[in-house]
Amino acid sequence: MTGKPSGMLSKLADFGHGDTTSAHYDAWAEQYDADLLGEFGYSGHVIAAAAMAEACQDRRAALIDVGCGTGLVGVELAKHGFQTIDGIDIAPEMLAKSRERGIYRGLFEGDLNATTSIADAVYDAAVCAGSFAPGHLAPLALREIIRMVRPGGVIVVFMNGAPFVADDYAGFIKRLADEGLWRVGRIEAMNYMSALDRPGRLIVTERR
Repeated sequence: MTGKPSGMLSKLADFGHGDTTSAHYDAWAEQYDADLLGEFGYSGHVIAAAAMAEACQDRRAALIDVGCGTGLVGVELAKHGFQTIDGIDIAPEMLAKSRERGIYRGLFEGDLNATTSIADAVYDAAVCAGSFAPGHLAPLALREIIRMVRPGGVIVVFMNGAPFVADDYAGFIKRLADEGLWRVGRIEAMNYMSALDRPGRLIVTERR
């Protein structure tokens, strides 16, 4: 794991808080899967879906895939037997790729850093892989995800470890627990790109 990010992946480092990556991902949509999976050995989608499958035993549960991108998480969720999967993303071209897979019941364009069109407590579970970072989702977007999920529902987030530390996600996650919004099951560190040293954090919680 001595490689360095290149191409469109490397350009993500140029984004800061307050920026939006929507146009970047629209331009990357066609090559996204090949770059992440083929060149960098990305596995965040596999990790997140496996955690959801372990924590949520009901394969009939209605799930929302937050920041669904090209649908990589949806593919893995379907492999685990989940049948009712919706997705939301800020980039229309990424959503178009998800739609081509024929896995999602519904796909919605929306910005999780603001209030979306998704109703309160409409999903049994939510999963988000790779969307929390500068230029992507801010820590406050966790509240929007929580809002979508019914009490007792599972919420799985997998994210880059660098912003997890720099933006004190641990502190924010604890505050949400102290407010009685969710119960934290586990937070686990693991690498998620076989070609790079890319530490991530798996966060598994239950909506209260």
